[in-house]
Amino acid sequence: MAVIGKIRERSGLLIVLVGGAMVAFILTDLFSNRGGSRTRAVGAIAGEDIDIQEYDRRVGEELDSYRNDFNATVTSQMTEQVRNTVWNDIIREHTLLRQAEDAGFGTTLSKEEYDDIRFGNNILSDFKSNPNFQDQATGQPNKDLLRNYFQNVQTNAPVYHEIQKRRMIENRIISKYNTLVKKSVFVNNAQASDEYVGRNAKATFDLVAMRYQDEPDSLYQVDDGDLNAYYNAHKGDRKYRQKPARSFDYVVFPVIATQGDIDQERADLVDLVNDFRNANDDSLFVVGNTEDRTYVLVPYVEGSADQATDSLILHADTGSVVGPYRDGSSWKLVKVKEIVKVPESRVRHILLSTQGGKPDAEVKERADSILAVVKRDKSKFEALVTKFSEDPGSVQNGGVYEWFDKQKMVPEFTSASFDEPVGAITIAHTSYGYHIIEVLGHRDRNERRLAVIVRNDHPSPTTFKEIYKQANEFSLTNTDADRFETAATEAGLQFQHVDELRSDQRFVPGLQEPFSLINWVNNAEIDAVSAPIEVGESYVVAMLRGIREGGSPALADVKEVLSREIIKEKKAEAFAQKMAGHADLSALASAVGKSVQTASDMAFSSFSIPGGYSETEVIGSIFALQPDATSAPLKGDVAVYVVHMTSLTPAPEMSDPSVEQNALAQRLQGRAETTLFNALKEEADVQDFRGKYY
Repeated sequence: MAVIGKIRERSGLLIVLVGGAMVAFILTDLFSNRGGSRTRAVGAIAGEDIDIQEYDRRVGEELDSYRNDFNATVTSQMTEQVRNTVWNDIIREHTLLRQAEDAGFGTTLSKEEYDDIRFGNNILSDFKSNPNFQDQATGQPNKDLLRNYFQNVQTNAPVYHEIQKRRMIENRIISKYNTLVKKSVFVNNAQASDEYVGRNAKATFDLVAMRYQDEPDSLYQVDDGDLNAYYNAHKGDRKYRQKPARSFDYVVFPVIATQGDIDQERADLVDLVNDFRNANDDSLFVVGNTEDRTYVLVPYVEGSADQATDSLILHADTGSVVGPYRDGSSWKLVKVKEIVKVPESRVRHILLSTQGGKPDAEVKERADSILAVVKRDKSKFEALVTKFSEDPGSVQNGGVYEWFDKQKMVPEFTSASFDEPVGAITIAHTSYGYHIIEVLGHRDRNERRLAVIVRNDHPSPTTFKEIYKQANEFSLTNTDADRFETAATEAGLQFQHVDELRSDQRFVPGLQEPFSLINWVNNAEIDAVSAPIEVGESYVVAMLRGIREGGSPALADVKEVLSREIIKEKKAEAFAQKMAGHADLSALASAVGKSVQTASDMAFSSFSIPGGYSETEVIGSIFALQPDATSAPLKGDVAVYVVHMTSLTPAPEMSDPSVEQNALAQRLQGRAETTLFNALKEEADVQDFRGKYY
């Protein structure tokens, strides 16, 4: 709502963000010359290239809207957010929107329908639930407010108007398509019966399990023949399918403000003292010179600054400028804008808590009794605090709360503390309980409210230049992979290895706003070493270690994973041989050094066997056993099992199949929208190449 407030102040125009948060920031360097063909793609969806020029145009429109319509600024982080918003819009357009168009919902809305979702009878939820557009008396949407809002948007923010209109229309069309899909979800009697049986068919059985983790992998050897055979049999499996990715190392050269930089920041503020003192408009002066470009009067709290500065501020007159003075990792220059009389009170109290289910009437009766005692003899107050008060924050101080203003306490406590005369003893009922309060004193405190200019510690251009030289020297002299890490360690620098940076990833562990680094990684050759790359207030030098193509993996990429799977198979075979031929589970447990475990009334729809075994396929095999039967060894994902079925209880007849059908249909409909979108994205084989350009 900060954007709404800013627009109100500027032009009376209220903007509501619909269909994805458009970010109030200006694009920096978006249209910079990147060289090469003008038909490059930032991605591909369903085999169709997404042209970089079209993508840049849409991102630029969104950011230009905020620059021109809202007079806002932008950071690189939020520019990235806009890029992601536009990219997600494009994915929706190439999947859901096209499906909706093919289903006959068209590409636009009639004027009547468009008006209806804005200020008619079917107002979009983004606007319908927004309190800015609700009638204060009824809490219902005010159609006149909405009509005026959209007129103001069209008149005063034409670029945003077009973006908003496109999103609203597309979202409406997609919503209708999603509704159609949900209504098409049907559950027949067989599905309802399967769901019901899964929950209500129960089995009680004993088992002996040999976990794979109970034996070390080193007992089982994997040779090249094993690996090649397993790889050829499973390389096309879905779980091994890979996205394109790159691995790299990087070294961080932090750029930290030197003492010279800190001293220069102070000198810059010293130069502002006279101008600040004589400024005609303090708000403009502060906004033009403070770090965060905001003007807020800050109540000064005694002791917030060093002793000398604290004394100066506490005794300063209106218009006085104090500083610069040090506050943590910042310099501050302050001007006393106003001195306000702030009422304060000093009280002592006894709290009888009503929390934890204590009867209110009982607590109230006890509070009345204590009130009567202290009114007769105030000298007993402190002793009664020790005996009865349940306020740990004040018991040790005799129940006293030292001087506080009207903002400190809950309203009922405040009223008893400020509205009653000194010496009065009353009861206040708050959400904490009943307070017996004695007013010990009233006073006015002179509160100085400050206009504050803040300068945080930042490295100077000279410091950046010096660190760049160090990083550049490192990049030129450490081009060997082993030396790259060794040199970083010897220099005490942060070294990080990144095993996998997928082509669609926009983050790097340990770094903020690493977009320039990602761009380099996605365009570099193996063993290349980067020049210093500026990342926040650091330089990074990177070395590309590997490139992984998408699709079926190379054996080297999955060797460790496949080795673990092969070892698990060998363990399963060895365990099955040890466990075979045993009808008596007690004898089997003794032979393999395990114990017999029991599962009671386990449902067929369970995902795991009691004891911590997540085994859906094994559960299916267990329910296929007849009562009093013992299974052959069952190979699972976690262990090998031998099971003896004690009893199998079938599900009772459904009393009303329609209830089960309706409940299952509602669950499936609730997941339909997300499931549909994910399925369409997977079918479209969305590929994101943005990391090559941004």
